[in-house]
Amino acid sequence: MAHHRTLRLVYRWLALAFSAWLATAAEHDPAEVLKRVTAKVVAAGKLIPNYTCVETVNRDFFLPAAASLPRACPVVLEQRLHPAPNMVLRLASTDRLRLDVAMVQSGEIFSWVGASQFDDADVGHLVRGGPVGSGAFGAFLTVVFQQDQAQFSFERNTVEYGRGLLEYSFQVRREDSHYKVKLKDGSWIYTAYGGRFQVDPETEDVVRLSVETSELPSATNQCMMETTMDFGLAQIGDTPVLLPTHARQRFVYLDGEETENTTTFANCREYRGESTITYEEEPAPAIPGKTRSAPARPSNVPAGLRFTMELTAPIPTGTAAAGDSFAGRLVSPLRDAKQKVLARAGSVVAGRLIRVQQPDFTSPLGRGGRPAKTGRGRACW
Repeated sequence: MAHHRTLRLVYRWLALAFSAWLATAAEHDPAEVLKRVTAKVVAAGKLIPNYTCVETVNRDFFLPAAASLPRACPVVLEQRLHPAPNMVLRLASTDRLRLDVAMVQSGEIFSWVGASQFDDADVGHLVRGGPVGSGAFGAFLTVVFQQDQAQFSFERNTVEYGRGLLEYSFQVRREDSHYKVKLKDGSWIYTAYGGRFQVDPETEDVVRLSVETSELPSATNQCMMETTMDFGLAQIGDTPVLLPTHARQRFVYLDGEETENTTTFANCREYRGESTITYEEEPAPAIPGKTRSAPARPSNVPAGLRFTMELTAPIPTGTAAAGDSFAGRLVSPLRDAKQKVLARAGSVVAGRLIRVQQPDFTSPLGRGGRPAKTGRGRACW
C-alpha cells in the first residue's frame, strides 16, 4: 500500500509540474516570441563565421532483409510505415568521418582535421564515398530564419527537457529554397522542404529543429532526407554561442536502403582566415666534423606507386575516423617506374585515413552479405 501511495504522489507531482510548465509557456505570445527568436538567430549567425569546430560523423548503413529493385517513392515511403518481412531494415555496416567545419557567407566549408586550409568546394569533394550533407553546423538556422522565405505557424505549447517550450512549423517552397540535393549526374537541384522547431520562451533560444525534404525526383536516387538537430550554448572564449550539440540525418533510397548520419561537434574555437600551419621535421643529430644539411622537404610522389610501410604509432580502431592522420616509415626504398629511388628505406610517411568502415558481424548482411551502396547521397546549403 505504501508503495502505491508513493507512486500516486509521484504521478500527482509530475502532473502538477507538467501543468505548471505548460502554463509558463502559455503566458508568452507566440508571435512576439517568434520575432525575438528570429532576431536572436540572425544576430548569432554573424558570430558563427568566427568559429570552427571538429565535426565527427558516424554513419550507419541499413539494408532491407532481401534485395529490392528501385520503386516509386510513394511505395517506398508507405513500406517504411508498414514494412513487409523482406523490407525490414538491418544494420549492415558503419563508418566514421572527422572534419573541421567553419561557417562563411557562402555556407559551411570543410577540411580534414588539422589541415592548413579549408576546401571551398562542397563536402563531397573531401568525402568521396557514402552519403553526407552540410548545414548542421549553422547553415540550417541561418537559411530557415533569414535567407529562405519560410512560412511559420505556431503549433502548440509543449514540455521537453523539463521546461515549457513553444513549437512552430514551417514550409519553404522550391522557388524560395537554398536546400540543394545532388543528382546522379553530378548536378544539383533545389528542393522544397518543411519542418518544425521548438524554442524556449524564457531564453529565446532554438532548442530543436527538424527538417524534411519534399519527395525528391528519381534522378537523385533518393525519396527523401530528414534532419533533426538539438542546440545548446557553447562557451567559446568569452562568448556564449548557440551551436548544435547533436544532429541526425536520414537518407531514404529508391530501393529501400537507408543511411543515418549522427553528427557531434567538439573542440570549438575561434577561427582566423589568415592562420597558416607549417610542418617541421625534427633535425637529425649533428655529426662531428660535418656540416648539418637543411631538413628534407616532402617529396612529390607520382600516383599509383606501390610501397611497404610500417606505422610508428598504432591506429586506435575503436575511435579512428576518415580524416585522421597517421605516421609511419618506409620498410624498403620507394622507386619509380624506371627504378629510380625516390625515397630511402626509413623515410617518414605521413597520410590520412580515407575510409574507416566496420561491418556489423551480428547481421547476416555484415557477414559477407550484400554491401551497402556507399557512393550516393549528397545535400548541402
